[in-house]
Amino acid sequence: MSQRANSGARERPRKHMRPHAPGALTMFALVLTAAGLALSACSSPEPASTEQASTEGAATPATTAEAPKAASTPKAEATPELSKLLVEPATGNVGNSFTVTTKGVLPGATVEFKWRGVEGSYVTEVIPDNVQYIERKYAPRLISLGKTVADAQGVATLSTKVPEDHGDIHDIFAVVDGTNVARGGYSIKRTITISESEGPIGAPIKIKITGMSSSYYQSTMAVRWDNMYTGFVSTVTTRGTAEFTIRAAGPVGDHTIQVYPASHGVPYLNSHQGPNVAIFGHLPDKFVYRVTGDNGAPAGAVEWPDAARITALKADSPRTGASAFKPAGGVSASVEPSSGRILEKVSLKVKGLPADVPVELVWVTARGNRASTSGWSLELVPLGAAKTGSDGSVDARFDVPDDLGGWHTVRVLAKGAVVAEAPYYLERSLVGVTPQRVSAGDVVTIQLKGIGWTELDNGIAVTYDNGFVGYACGFNSNGDITLYITATGGPGTHIIDIYPMIYEGHPNAQVFDFAVPQLTALRDNPSLDIGYRLPVFRTAFKIVEPAVAQR
Repeated sequence: MSQRANSGARERPRKHMRPHAPGALTMFALVLTAAGLALSACSSPEPASTEQASTEGAATPATTAEAPKAASTPKAEATPELSKLLVEPATGNVGNSFTVTTKGVLPGATVEFKWRGVEGSYVTEVIPDNVQYIERKYAPRLISLGKTVADAQGVATLSTKVPEDHGDIHDIFAVVDGTNVARGGYSIKRTITISESEGPIGAPIKIKITGMSSSYYQSTMAVRWDNMYTGFVSTVTTRGTAEFTIRAAGPVGDHTIQVYPASHGVPYLNSHQGPNVAIFGHLPDKFVYRVTGDNGAPAGAVEWPDAARITALKADSPRTGASAFKPAGGVSASVEPSSGRILEKVSLKVKGLPADVPVELVWVTARGNRASTSGWSLELVPLGAAKTGSDGSVDARFDVPDDLGGWHTVRVLAKGAVVAEAPYYLERSLVGVTPQRVSAGDVVTIQLKGIGWTELDNGIAVTYDNGFVGYACGFNSNGDITLYITATGGPGTHIIDIYPMIYEGHPNAQVFDFAVPQLTALRDNPSLDIGYRLPVFRTAFKIVEPAVAQR
């Protein structure tokens, strides 16, 4: 995780402007620069040793005002030229077997083969009233492929498998006693597979992509269903592997799934004519999926991120709503449970305060929006009063407010001063989809609660029968999103899926993934690194004949 933090309280209005798109020449320059930076992670010169290979951003010695005399300048030692490392085959897919061989090694020497890969991360900045999305970042990493011993002829050979990594050309080094003695390369190819080729309306279709690149023009892909844009795919933190699910949409019959290059999060339709045809190839990957029947609208479902991919925050980790307050020694506070939905009952437990002291409980949230000139600010919402016991403890129950989602803080005040505070995470929830049976042209109402206010969680992106129809924001409405979707299409079941989205980013962010469905959000999203749990909601309804529809 890469994260900037500022824990100082900032309870003041914020003004906001969306960044303007740069001009054509400026954007072209940015694209070339970003592409060059991304590619350099895998094409940098070989390190003098394996330890140096993992160092990123080493400082350059400062230039002195007066250059030293030539006579006193030490003569630079020539870097030994590395032998060629034989790699067979030199290209393939993640998990494929290959062999590396080096010659000319001292007989009996232990040779370790190391793979130079890429580690991706999201950089965010957490401040009390917002989370800002800064950029995607990639750093080199070294992976040991294994060790072997050189034979009597000084030949060392190792059979191994391609590690899970981004789909670039990767250096492989033969290392003896900590020094690189040979170098070769391996190119990971991209592969795409789908779990099933047929099923009824609403059936899950699991798609897996391996070998997605970390470079600018290859780091995202886009999915289309019957020529309709569904969403984008990313693999920043998953080492080039994307795993996600879409659902079968009607009518019954054959449907086409296409996976396109997408340097800006949307399909690049004529990539075959672009300057990167060698990267993209000529045509998108295409699959035919047969919808076999309509078994009626499936029950609504919520898919949560894998808990293992969510960073567990420490008590003092930066969060929205938190202040610069530091508790006195022996004082602790927690909300139990520490996360949940609106209107659920929770308990605030505090220990270590003075005995028999009246206290006030307040909920820290945000109010405002990103559209008006007044912006937004933090606001304190009263939760009630309590009194510490003879042991200085507080055990108070309250209902979670019907409010914005994300990280909040519950503060305990004594005589107007903060004496304790505890974090609480308010989750998103689907209130309902009504009605479930409609006529074509009728309106289906979908209501959600607990939508947040930061750049990472203030909105949702919606697809109708796998076609992206737009986004919605819950900031100005204090966490509530009410959607009115017109029922279109023929009689039968229609699916609506609701995905997390990234609202916007900052100058260093690559502008290609804003306000559109992120199909891989459950495994690869900047919010996961700061403890957020943003789900995918799966819903459906049925269009019936007008006389049968329940209005």
